[in-house]
Amino acid sequence: MNRQEAEHYRQLLLKMLDETENTIELMKSHREGEQDKYSTGELSNYDNHPADQGTELFYLEMNNALKVHGESIMMDIKDALDRIDRGVYGACVHCGADIPRERLEVRPFAKMCLKCQEEYETTSARQNMDRPNEELAIDAPLGRKYLNKQEDDEHEGMDQLNDLMKYGSSDSPQDLGGYHDYKEFYTNETDRQGIVDDMDRISNDDYRRQLPD
Repeated sequence: MNRQEAEHYRQLLLKMLDETENTIELMKSHREGEQDKYSTGELSNYDNHPADQGTELFYLEMNNALKVHGESIMMDIKDALDRIDRGVYGACVHCGADIPRERLEVRPFAKMCLKCQEEYETTSARQNMDRPNEELAIDAPLGRKYLNKQEDDEHEGMDQLNDLMKYGSSDSPQDLGGYHDYKEFYTNETDRQGIVDDMDRISNDDYRRQLPD
């Protein structure tokens, strides 16, 4: 890449950096995405409908994600400006091939060619980076059995939900396909609820029947 082209992309990056910084500063001045005691504007959530609280939480998380994304873009832009100063801008950091000019016009802070970027996005290492660090030490507590490292007999999220549903839900018993009560419907024998070993199926009555008369 010649000096004229490098200066062209430098100006694109500086303009994008200025716009991103202004957006983040505007979000901070309006306290968008700030998780503090003033976020809802209410003294108490006691009289608020759960749906209203859910909407408030959704916008709070969305604005926070947008702010974090903007800060990440700023880091990528500064890294691209540094590569221009070092004279290595425009080359893929993975394979060394030239990044197409069409890609740089749209995404001037790109540091990989399209092929390497696609391979990077689909690798297991990149996908694991998007998972919480806590999953390295603990398994998912609610459902998602296919991600758990433990055996399938542990008491999981669906088991907990079914246990709660035995005490009632928005469905009445006649909506449950001919069952007489909630407990009968939500007891799944095939899931071996509460059963870890086959010996757990032996009841006290079974023991009593073995005693001599």
